[in-house]
Amino acid sequence: MTRGAADRDGTPPFSGRYGGLLVAGVGFAVTRLFVAEAVMLSGGPLAVAATAGSLVVGLAVSVAGVALAVGAFDAAYVADVARGCLLGVGVMIAALAVTVAATGFGMIGAAIGTQLLAANVLLAGAVGGMVNGHRKATLRRRREAIGRGANRARFINRLLRHEVLNAASIVDGHAELLRERDENGDGSRSVDAIRRSAARIESTIHGVGTIAEEREAVPVRLSPAVASAVESAATRDAHGEAVDAGTVVDVDLGPAERVEVDADDRLSVVFERLVEHAVDVRGADRVRVEGAVERHDAAVTIVDDGEPLSERRRDVLERGAFPEYDDPTSGFALQAVSLLVGEYGGRIRVTNGEDTRVSVRLPRASADAAVATVGVPYPDLRRAVVAGIGAGAVMGGVFWLSSGGVLPVIGALYGAESAAIGWVTHLFHSVVFALLFVAGASISTLRDRIGSPARTAAAGLSWGIVLWLAAAGLVMPLWLRAVGIPAPLPNLPWTGLVSHAVWGVTLGVGYLLLGGRFDGNASSTVTDDASRSTDADPERSIGS
Repeated sequence: MTRGAADRDGTPPFSGRYGGLLVAGVGFAVTRLFVAEAVMLSGGPLAVAATAGSLVVGLAVSVAGVALAVGAFDAAYVADVARGCLLGVGVMIAALAVTVAATGFGMIGAAIGTQLLAANVLLAGAVGGMVNGHRKATLRRRREAIGRGANRARFINRLLRHEVLNAASIVDGHAELLRERDENGDGSRSVDAIRRSAARIESTIHGVGTIAEEREAVPVRLSPAVASAVESAATRDAHGEAVDAGTVVDVDLGPAERVEVDADDRLSVVFERLVEHAVDVRGADRVRVEGAVERHDAAVTIVDDGEPLSERRRDVLERGAFPEYDDPTSGFALQAVSLLVGEYGGRIRVTNGEDTRVSVRLPRASADAAVATVGVPYPDLRRAVVAGIGAGAVMGGVFWLSSGGVLPVIGALYGAESAAIGWVTHLFHSVVFALLFVAGASISTLRDRIGSPARTAAAGLSWGIVLWLAAAGLVMPLWLRAVGIPAPLPNLPWTGLVSHAVWGVTLGVGYLLLGGRFDGNASSTVTDDASRSTDADPERSIGS
C-alpha cells in the first residue's frame, strides 16, 4: 500500500475500503434505471448493437466494482478508481443538468431519447473516470519509485561523506600522532582508533551496497525479524560496538506473531533502527513493540517514552521527505527506515503524546491476505470471471431446453421481458456469483480441503443450492413483484434446483481446471530464510 493510501491515523479512506461497492452500485443503478428499459430489440442492426452495447458496458462496470471489492487490490488503487468513477459520473450529471436547463427536456427527447442518452453519457463518465483513476494510480507508483531512487542516491551520498570522510579524518589524525610520538610514548590508543575507523569505513561501504539494491519481495515472518532487531539493538550500538543493556524492550506482537509480510532479509534493520533511534537519540528508557493485523496489512508499532519526534523527523518517516541539506538532527537511521519501508510498499505513521508511537504497516503476503479476508489475487479474478461465464452458459442451456420462459423472466427484472436481455443479465449474475464464490471459499476454514475436483465440485454444488434457495427462491420473486410482475413466494421449482446444481458443479470444476486456487498463494515458495538476520556488519551499517 502506498503512503498516500491512508488517513493520518493509518486507516484506509472510505473510498479505499468501500470503493468497489460504490463502483458496482453506480454501474448497476445506471444500467437498471436507464439502459435496460431503453434497449432496442427491433429496428436496424446498428440501433440494436448500440443499445445492447450500452447494457453490456453498464453490467461490466458493475462486475469491475465487485472485482475491486473482493480482489487483493491495495486501498490506494481502489480509492483512485472509485473516485475517478464517481467524479466522472458527477461531471456528466452536471453536464446533463446544464444542457436540460438550457434546452429543456423536449429537445433532448426529440433528438435521441432521453433515457438512452442519459445512460450513455453517465456510462461514459463512469468508464472514463475509472480509466483515469487507473492511470493516476499507475503514475503515482512511478512517481514514488522515482522519489525513492532520488532519496536513495541522496542518502548514499550523505552517508559516504559523513561516515567515510569522518573516519578517514580520524585515521589521518591518529596516524600523525603515531608519527610524532617519542620513543617512550604509547600509541595503543591511536592504533585502536585507527582500527575502529577502518572497520567503520569497511562496514559503511558494505552497507551502502546493501541498501542500494532493489530486491524482489518475498514472504517474511514478522516475529523472527522483530526478535532479531530487538536483540541486536539491546546488545550493540548503531556501529556494532557492544553495549550494556540499560533499556527494557518488551515485545508483544499478538496476532501478528505468525503473520508474513512482503519484504526481504533487511526487514529486521527497519525495527532495529527505530529501537536504536528511540534509545540512543531520543533517550527512551522503556520501549514496547506491539503488533496488529488488518485487512491486507500487518502493523508493528514501536512505543517509547523518549522525547517526541520533531516535525522534520516525522516528515522523513511518513512522507519520505528527506532534508535538502545534511541535517545532523535527522540522522541516517530514519532515512534508511523510510527507504526500506517505501521499497516494501508499506507506510509509516507517527503519533506523539505521552508516549511516541511509530507504526510500520507492511503488506501481508498473498496467502495471509486471502486468509485474513476477501482478497482474491488478480489472476484468480480473471479465472473466476471466465468460469462464471462458462457456468452461466451451461445453466442458460439447461433453462433453454427445460423451459424457454425462464430467460425472459430474468430480463424482466431489468424492465425488458426478452430472452436476449435475459441471456445478458443471466451471465452478469453468473459472473458476480462466481466472484463471490471464489472470495468466500478463499476465506473459508475449508479452503485447504477443496483443492481436488471432486471437493471443488461439491463446494460449487453447495453454493448453487444456497443461491437456489435465497436468490432464486426469495430475492427474485420479490424483485419481480417490485416491477409489477406476479410471482409466487417462495419460488422453488425442481427445475431451478437442477439448473443451479449444474451451474455450481460447472463453476467449481471449471475454476479449478483454469488453474484457480482458494489459498490466495501464487507459485512462490514461502520461506523463513529471509526473516533470519545475520551478525554481519554490512547490515548493521545501514543508516547507522
